[in-house]
Amino acid sequence: MLDPVNERVARIGQNALMNLPTQLTEIPGADGLYLWAPEGTGLWGYANCLWVISGPDAAVIDTPYDGPLTRAMIAAAQPRLEDRTVGTVVNTHANGDHTFGNFLFPGAEIIATRAAQEHLHHEPTPQEMHALVNQSPADSLLGRYLREHFGVFDFSSAQLAAPTSTFSGRHTFAVGDKEVELIEVGPAHHVGDLVARIGDVVCTGDVFFHGDHPPHWAGPLQNIINACELVLGLNPRVIIPGHGRPTDQTGLEEHLIYLRTAQREIRLRFEAGMTAEKAMDDLFQRGFYPDLGLPERLMIVIAVEYSHLAGGSSSPTVLELAGQAAAWSYR
Repeated sequence: MLDPVNERVARIGQNALMNLPTQLTEIPGADGLYLWAPEGTGLWGYANCLWVISGPDAAVIDTPYDGPLTRAMIAAAQPRLEDRTVGTVVNTHANGDHTFGNFLFPGAEIIATRAAQEHLHHEPTPQEMHALVNQSPADSLLGRYLREHFGVFDFSSAQLAAPTSTFSGRHTFAVGDKEVELIEVGPAHHVGDLVARIGDVVCTGDVFFHGDHPPHWAGPLQNIINACELVLGLNPRVIIPGHGRPTDQTGLEEHLIYLRTAQREIRLRFEAGMTAEKAMDDLFQRGFYPDLGLPERLMIVIAVEYSHLAGGSSSPTVLELAGQAAAWSYR
């Protein structure tokens, strides 16, 4: 018989596999743009991936978290891809749920910001993620949380494939007759974030989560707000978040209200002398966006923002932040 955590892992894994797209979804009014978007909120690790297919060329913006997910995406893309090969992969940032599938696009140019590449040695590799999930003490809160939320992924199936081309500022490349403009917006969600614009469609990476509380690892929140405002300034018709359903400018404007509210409320509690944990408890006792999934991820945002407000030269580590989120979620 499975223990409660492993039973939940099995259930999440089964539901996630059932909800994997078996075909790409065409972006309405955007010829040659297709989305692979796993369904559901309240889950870690299921990122949106945007395909650009034009003339003889193809590119993909972000790749999934492990080998099986990436192979499922490639199979879903095959009817659109036909005999083309993917010549370019773009990583919006260095987190594994947007990069670990790179290795299944051999020969492709892999583009990221220079800052993202330089930060890679701070990111867990697939092998390190496998060890963290499977070898962390099962009776610890972090070990329990990792198994519950990340145990569905086969990290042993993935290989690290680092960027082969980097830039700072802006970079443009062509996919057939489509122009893809990459704009650096980090540090925000992560150290080396970028957003991608193809016509009136913008792929935001993780500076925008739609439907769940976001975990932001770099910050400060003002940088994330600035990145979202930059996206709005591009006047997009369709906005593809890093996670969650596509939306329009209204959806992003609503998320900006969330970010500005979080920024204000966190600062008030910092100035009142509350600990990060007390600030988290107080916000949720007062009903802070109760309809969004994964509320424990706000603990990560608060801890990072507190570090910036305190003038710290560095934020807590990823594992420290994850441990704080895990502790709150089970408290």
